Amino acid sequence: MKIYDGLKWHYQLCGIRGVSAEAAFRIIGWPRVLTVTPRGVDHPVQLRLRTSDFCAYKDVLVCQDKLYDPGLPEFSPSTIVDAGAHIGMASIYFARKYPRAKIVAIEPEPSNFRALLRNVSSYGSIVPIQAALWKEDGEVGLGPSDAHPRGAFQVSDKGQLRVRAMTVPTLMRETGISSIDLLKLDIEGAEKEVFEAGDWIESVRVIAVELHDRVKPGCRAAVQAAAKKLGCFDRGDVTFYLAKSH
Repeated sequence: MKIYDGLKWHYQLCGIRGVSAEAAFRIIGWPRVLTVTPRGVDHPVQLRLRTSDFCAYKDVLVCQDKLYDPGLPEFSPSTIVDAGAHIGMASIYFARKYPRAKIVAIEPEPSNFRALLRNVSSYGSIVPIQAALWKEDGEVGLGPSDAHPRGAFQVSDKGQLRVRAMTVPTLMRETGISSIDLLKLDIEGAEKEVFEAGDWIESVRVIAVELHDRVKPGCRAAVQAAAKKLGCFDRGDVTFYLAKSH
């Protein structure tokens, strides 16, 4: 991104404070974090300069270009799982729209998880868990993903960062959830393995998943095979699967 375009983009997202922070960071490497309060949101969020934080902030909280909500009439979830929670933008969106819901935000990458903790600390309904959703419990390697040049991570055999891995049933058991009303997944290709071990799928009412065949071929096929009894529709980058009762 050219300097002018970068400054303009930050101004559109965060006003003059965004421009000042980006310019200062380019010149002296400081500040590293910008604190902003999105319009209509009660609590500020912290965004790390020159990372994918700003894209997530724009896509979910500001412009809502990436909608993980199914938009169903009278949909009132009591349990939501945000897998690949990153820095908490979707979790905050859900907490505001569904204040009575319990939201489990699962994110494996340590620096992202620290940012997640800061951003959701004012929301008592959000339960953060540091782990990667996976096909089995244990440990996996985490490495950079090609999905985003500034801060996306994926489970990889070559990943040198070791993180906890857990299945959907384990996540449900540890958080005291007997069913999931809305399961949001943006897990950089790991949906292939998670859905290949999809014996849990009958416990979920609505799935909102960003598929990553560009990162790992076979993701859509694996999800469709596991969710073949569910209704399906796409909205932008997100694919929704719904139990037939909806």
